[in-house]
Formats: sequence, structure tokens, C-alpha cells
Amino acid sequence: MTHDTAGFRARYRAGIGRYYNAWLHGGFVLVFGVTVLAVLLASIDAVRAWQWLAIPLGLVVFNAGEYTVHRRYGHHKHRLGALFYKRHTGDHHSFFVATQMPYEQARDWRVIFFPAWLIVLFCAALLPLYWAIALVDANVAALFCATLLGGYLSYEIFHACEHLPPQHRLAKLPWIRHMRRLHQLHHRRNLMQTRNFNLVFPLTDWVCGTLYWEAEDPPPR
Repeated sequence: MTHDTAGFRARYRAGIGRYYNAWLHGGFVLVFGVTVLAVLLASIDAVRAWQWLAIPLGLVVFNAGEYTVHRRYGHHKHRLGALFYKRHTGDHHSFFVATQMPYEQARDWRVIFFPAWLIVLFCAALLPLYWAIALVDANVAALFCATLLGGYLSYEIFHACEHLPPQHRLAKLPWIRHMRRLHQLHHRRNLMQTRNFNLVFPLTDWVCGTLYWEAEDPPPR
């Protein structure tokens, strides 16, 4: 049965509130995230060499967390993640299929970005983590939490880039182009539950054996 992508897009767009502003959505996420990031980094003082290890540790933790949430809750029904499943598999993967990946208008960003309130919730969840680690070492707490927040922002930015029109200059950057291809393969209906869950760097996909690559067809001569 063929999925009617054009029909779904029309219905989804019709359901977007008239006052939704895509630039305000994306701008709020970026400004709020960067502001909290700046506050965390401003608290760092006289970092010792070993404390910088909090950054690679944070990158690995976020990468694994991104993979786990995406795979477990984005593509499999769980009561705990019912809203995410509906928004991701139900909306995002119906709006974008492997043969129709680019957005067509700014209001389409609503189905790409997480809800704007989620970054506030994410930062609120970082607070007890920061306080717990700061009891031992404040620099490590700031670096680790800043890295997790940087991972969140990177996810949003890369995901948006993976749905850019192919002629956009950012879409032609080598790493973004590589991740766009991995994400396009993930959007195949037969692969979305099993392959390519990382969106920024496919580390956990590689570790878990879910990384899948297939070269693009060469352009016609």
C-alpha cells in the first residue's frame, strides 16, 4: 500500500495553529539553549586537565541516550512515550519519507523540531544532575551538563539540516551530507525501526550493529 505523503502533509499543515511561528519556535530553542549553555560555561574556573574528560564522557552519554530514546520510544509504542511515538512515527515519518525528505515551507519545521517547551524541561532535568555532580566537582558538573545541552542543540540543528532542500549550501557540507544520507535511509519504511538512529554522529549505531549505509544512486548523465 502506497503512503500518500502529499495528502498527509496537507492534513498536517491544516492542523497547525494559525499563530504558529516557525522562526519564533526555532529561535526560542536556540536562544534559550545558548543562554543556559553560556551560564554553565561561565561558571567554570581554573579547569584541570583531567576535568576536561567530562566533555567526551558527556558526548558518549548523550549519543547513547539519543539512540536509546529514538529507537525505544520513537519507533515502538510504550505508555511512557506515547506522545513521542505519535509525534515521531505517526507525524514525522508520515510527513517525510525517504523519497520526499526536504521541507517545503518554514511552517513544516513544526514536524522537525521538538516542541519548544521540551528544551526548558531538559534544562530543568539537568539541574539535579548538576547539583549532584557539583557536590564532588563544580567544573566537571558544568562541563558535563554543558555537553549534554550542546548535544540537544546539535540534534535539533542536524535534524533540521537533514531535511533541508538538497541545493542548500549547508546540505552540501561533507559531514552533514553524510548524515543526511544515513537519515534518509532511516526514513525508509522498512528500516525506520531497525537502522540509523543517531542523527549527529553514528557512534551508538556502530556499537549496536544498527548502522546501515547504502550509496546514493549516481546522478543521470
